[in-house]
Amino acid sequence: MGRRRSAVAFRGHGVARTHGESRDRAVRFAHALGTGPGDRVALVVEDRADGVEAYLGVGLTGATAVHVNDRLAVPEIAEVLARSGAGTVVVTAGHVERLEDTLRGLDVVTPSRYRDMVAAGSTAVPRTPGDPDLPGIVGFTSGTTGRPKGVVHTHRNLDRIVRHMPAHDGLRWGSRCGFTGTLAFVAGIWGVVLPHLYVGGEISFLAGLDPERWVGTMIAERTNFTYAPTPLMTAFADAVRKRPAVLDHLDGVLHSGSLASRDAVADLVDAIGPRYVETYGMTETGAPVTATVPDDWRAGCAASDPYASAGRAVPIASVSIVGPDGEPLPAGETGEIVVRSETLFSGYLDGAPAGDSVRTGDLGALDDAGYLYVRGRSKDMIVTGGMNVFPAEVEQVLALGDGVAEVAVFGVAHPRWGETVTAAVVPRPGAAVDTAALDVLVRERLASYKKPTSIHVVDALPRTASLKVRKDELQRRFGAS
Repeated sequence: MGRRRSAVAFRGHGVARTHGESRDRAVRFAHALGTGPGDRVALVVEDRADGVEAYLGVGLTGATAVHVNDRLAVPEIAEVLARSGAGTVVVTAGHVERLEDTLRGLDVVTPSRYRDMVAAGSTAVPRTPGDPDLPGIVGFTSGTTGRPKGVVHTHRNLDRIVRHMPAHDGLRWGSRCGFTGTLAFVAGIWGVVLPHLYVGGEISFLAGLDPERWVGTMIAERTNFTYAPTPLMTAFADAVRKRPAVLDHLDGVLHSGSLASRDAVADLVDAIGPRYVETYGMTETGAPVTATVPDDWRAGCAASDPYASAGRAVPIASVSIVGPDGEPLPAGETGEIVVRSETLFSGYLDGAPAGDSVRTGDLGALDDAGYLYVRGRSKDMIVTGGMNVFPAEVEQVLALGDGVAEVAVFGVAHPRWGETVTAAVVPRPGAAVDTAALDVLVRERLASYKKPTSIHVVDALPRTASLKVRKDELQRRFGAS
């Protein structure tokens, strides 16, 4: 931040704050916080400069920042706080009232207390005692079943992740980010926000804007980088076509976190060209382990199908596909994705340390050129009549249907086949979905055993607080039918 003190670091919600201002506030917060190595500070914060400064301040003390997804329901937040062992909790204004009972008895940094802590005091960076290999940040996984696990990254590894991300995402010095993600997701903090501060860049909080206002704001702010959430990819592409001036300064558009349909990717690439970046990673890997590059969207790409791919392994990582016995599978065969990376986590909170590789629980395949194709979670694989069906493959086809906005494919119990393929589809606004036409579409493109035996039209797909589809809930809802 030192070389960019007068440049804007944060913009949005009525605030424009420079790097110098945020740096001094983070340092004063660190001095006033009174924590140190071994202490845990939980943060339940909204998309605000104050929230990021709090993370920076906790790090400056050498304590462990425990990330809490602020989209969770109150009982879920209470469970995470209890499991985290945090002695101090930082909350922003939107959560004080709803968490009043949950926070009773804890040391709470409320917005008013935070303002007092950063109003005055030393701006000399504190000398932080302790080991850089102590936990620096904990992010809880967002699994659709079971209890989330606290994933630990050390101070040293967090530093490594932040320094790597600019090369990974193509961030240039001073990059201006139209941040459509939220601080609810820990990967947004170490994967987008902190790397932009590291390169002296700017974060403009744009979450919740419709694509027209999103693109309009990026034109006004001469945005260089943004994130395209899966549900908004097509609408964003349309908005870019209407206002192509945004491309005059836009360098990169990132997509990650969930599978997008092949057609949505192809449509967005058509609108923005080689600026599109697709990645694959998880909380345990810190930085993503695969990524596409601009040449993947140009003639001569070696991928079997770049629009369905998550790119190739980045230089600091490797990816392999293994069978049930753990042995590597040849190119083209689907198995479990196993990753190695220089940014792997150190272990789970209060649990065993991690190894030198991670079996992700995701299914995928590599082509001859090393491009990764993600098929979905292994627990979501449907076994019907002894045949394996990968939901992502069926979802890609159903997404081609007229009027289909979103789709989820899952298995439900069947007395004869063990499981049967079932689908839930969400129509586009103002459109109707013809399930008989979808049935024909799947029959034309996939083997008969992969065809859903029932397709349900729903208003919305149930999701976790981190927006992953709750297929377990869909199974309960439609299993009886």
